[in-house]
Amino acid sequence: MRLKILQIADRGVPGKERLQLAVQIPANLNFYAVLATGRIADGLISQFPKHTYWFQQQAVRPGDRVTLYTGPGTNSFWEQEEGGTSYSFYWGLNSTIWDEPSSCAVVLEVNQWQTSPNVDDNAEGI
Repeated sequence: MRLKILQIADRGVPGKERLQLAVQIPANLNFYAVLATGRIADGLISQFPKHTYWFQQQAVRPGDRVTLYTGPGTNSFWEQEEGGTSYSFYWGLNSTIWDEPSSCAVVLEVNQWQTSPNVDDNAEGI
């Protein structure tokens, strides 16, 4: 995986709750999605995520840090003193999502996808 989950910080704290990621291999964030889900019996992860966040297009390099806040805000970035870039993204949710002990984040690398056709694309005889 090109991104590594470092931690979920300030669980349950509005405006501060965030997922912190480290970039290990060059990547473009638009190929990554985060699922907010939970752990169930026997260490399994629920297949029914409560929320999904798909990153926007942004090239990242090893040494970069990516932070995803669950609350509202304005996406930003800045150069780190030790090298690399820090990126902050905001989910825009009105409540926290990782406040339960069983709550967890799943980061997916999505290399290919397909969307369903537009409803108008299926219209016949119009």
